[in-house]
Amino acid sequence: MDFIAEICGKHPDRFTGLGTVPFQAPELALAELDRIHKTHGFRGIEIMTHVAGAALSDERFRKIFARCEELGLLIFMHPDGFTEPRRFHDHYFANVIGNPLDTTVAIHELIFGGVLQDFPNLKMVCAHGGGYLPAYSGRIDHAASARPDTCTCLKHMPTTYLKRLYFDALVYTHHQLHHLVEEYGVDHILVGTDYPADMGEIDPIGFIETAKGLDDTERRAILGGNAARLLNIPMPPKP
Repeated sequence: MDFIAEICGKHPDRFTGLGTVPFQAPELALAELDRIHKTHGFRGIEIMTHVAGAALSDERFRKIFARCEELGLLIFMHPDGFTEPRRFHDHYFANVIGNPLDTTVAIHELIFGGVLQDFPNLKMVCAHGGGYLPAYSGRIDHAASARPDTCTCLKHMPTTYLKRLYFDALVYTHHQLHHLVEEYGVDHILVGTDYPADMGEIDPIGFIETAKGLDDTERRAILGGNAARLLNIPMPPKP
């Protein structure tokens, strides 16, 4: 992370750093959060969808989320395959299905485990359009109605918390992008690239600019305005 800080220091008009912290050692994670925020001026951290198989809703990690909320740090959550991939060996399914599936599981855990209930001002961006849940969110509210035992940690319907999250636009089709904008608001969508991974968007800017369902103000928000707001950095003026 010191190397990232060095790059950002040399090019502050081009880069804003995100750090990582050792969730598996919460006290060390808290100290590292303070260091990268106060010493390096990082505006957020990147996390995975689990901690060595443990759910992010595990009580051990609450203090980390509390500190991120306190410091106003952005959290970018990105998966790395699925933790139970026994049926995913062929056809690159560990990535094709596994990555968005692991994000889907993690978001369910954050919602039903009460993390988003307890930290309402947490700023979290979920990669790959949030996985599968944003396109099938009615099921979690139905579960809350049909099985109250599923949501003992919640004070509101599950989708209330889902709509607090932010999603990147790496969804490959304009149909899905428009669904995210319609359902969660254009102010909750950020451009996504996945660069340099093979599943990345080839032309992420063009993908947003050619979305016919968006106007210029909405495109500008997705391409930078929303990220600037969440990271507390100035947005460049219009050319």
